[in-house]
Parts: sequence; C-alpha cells; structure tokens
Amino acid sequence: MPNINITLYGDIASYGGGTYIASHDLEYSSGTTVDTLLQSLELPSEERGYLFINAVLHDAPGLYASKDVILQDNDHIGIFSIRHMWPYQYRDGIRISEALAEMMHKHGGMRNTYRE
Repeated sequence: MPNINITLYGDIASYGGGTYIASHDLEYSSGTTVDTLLQSLELPSEERGYLFINAVLHDAPGLYASKDVILQDNDHIGIFSIRHMWPYQYRDGIRISEALAEMMHKHGGMRNTYRE
C-alpha cells in the first residue's frame, strides 16, 4: 500500500484537522488517484488553489489536471487554499505536469484563476 504525505495550507487546513497547516502521513490502496484522496478529505474543488505533487505543479485554481494521477509510495501532496495565492513573480520556470501545461496552453498561459 502506498504511503503518502499530504499537507493542506491556509484555511483548507481545517479539512485535515489543522488551523493554518495540516500535514498527515496516510496509507492508501494501490491504484488510488488524487481525486479519490480529495474525496476522502471531503475537500471541495472550489476551495482548492494550487496542488503540487512532489514539488511539481499539477493543478491551478480552476484547472484540475491531477484528478486521474495515481498516487505512488512516498508521494508528497501540497494543496493551497484558493485564498492563499502563489506570488506571480515566482511562477516562471516552475516544474509543471504535462497535463496541466496542456490545459494552460488551451487557456492562454499562466493566470491566477481559470474557468473551464
């Protein structure tokens, strides 16, 4: 069974039992997806901002490219509240998943939020 670490930042930390940050090591069955993880946390998509898997950006506000990603042993997932944005000046050169890069290209590049 894969063991993962998930950290929730900002006001969504309450979904993990925290106030500003909640970090947990969890065990999931093989084949578990990010979407399954988020459903188990009951974390609504409209509350999520940026989602990183092992320091690679997979989701941006309004673009959820990670839902079918299968969790691997020792993955670290970091999820930020929609109300805690990532400063724009740090975005150039960030590692981005192929799925998210394709979605962003369709929407005209990097933005603060997206609408599908």
